[in-house]
Amino acid sequence: MIDNLGIVDTKKMIAAIQETYSLDLSDYTLSILKRRLSHVLDFYNITLVDDFVNQVKRNNIDFQDLLDQLMIDSTELFRDPSLWRELKEKYLPEISRNAGSKIWMAGESSGDELFSLMVVFSELGFDKQIRVVASCPSKLRLARIKEGYGYDMKKMEIGEANYTRLSGKFEFNQFYKLDGNKAFMNPELVKEVEFDLTNISQESVSKSYRMIIFRNMLIQYNLPLYEKVIKKLIDNLIVGGYLVLGNMETLEHSEVGKKMQLVNHEEKIYRKRVD
Repeated sequence: MIDNLGIVDTKKMIAAIQETYSLDLSDYTLSILKRRLSHVLDFYNITLVDDFVNQVKRNNIDFQDLLDQLMIDSTELFRDPSLWRELKEKYLPEISRNAGSKIWMAGESSGDELFSLMVVFSELGFDKQIRVVASCPSKLRLARIKEGYGYDMKKMEIGEANYTRLSGKFEFNQFYKLDGNKAFMNPELVKEVEFDLTNISQESVSKSYRMIIFRNMLIQYNLPLYEKVIKKLIDNLIVGGYLVLGNMETLEHSEVGKKMQLVNHEEKIYRKRVD
């Protein structure tokens, strides 16, 4: 494995991927790209960057496989239990009182946030009251999420501990089953979810969501993509709708973010202002 991929080699790989697959990675932070591209080389057992570039240019690497390896599992089940407690006790009941409410799980990569939400829905009895849309650019990952994804046991143990800290009302093991050394969430949890195979920056604007959950993704972007994605998220919210970010993320320095009001500082929950 190449432990310290240089800037020149990183740019070579980015250029080859964009030229062959029309996938532009240049707006991601360099540190993130270096780690993911190093992982890609390791996955394909390629030690020389020029060999990777040649393989890409000859179209010898399947695009969906490559996209799958480039994506980051950026979270865990019920990460930040205090957030999920706030959603369960305050924000989701409020949203449920509005007929036809929609929540967008934007940029799903491993289903952690989606399954967390749907378990909370099970507790609240909101399974069919609120429409949920989950988007992801990877066909392979969407298929795995629909099947329960398949988490390693260490990650499932972390999720179960988080659920206990949330003071969940059920035994968490009722939501998953073991298959070999993997744990699969119950696919029934996401049976009513509308899945959307798309990149968030290309998502059309509907202005119809009462809540968008997009956590721990903005920190991967450089400023132009950061602003573009924030604008897309805000444009898709109704007035008064909520945007939920990761604990280390903020709209404080965003020009378009001025349309949002921070209503929960600890959990980074924003509300769209009246124009």
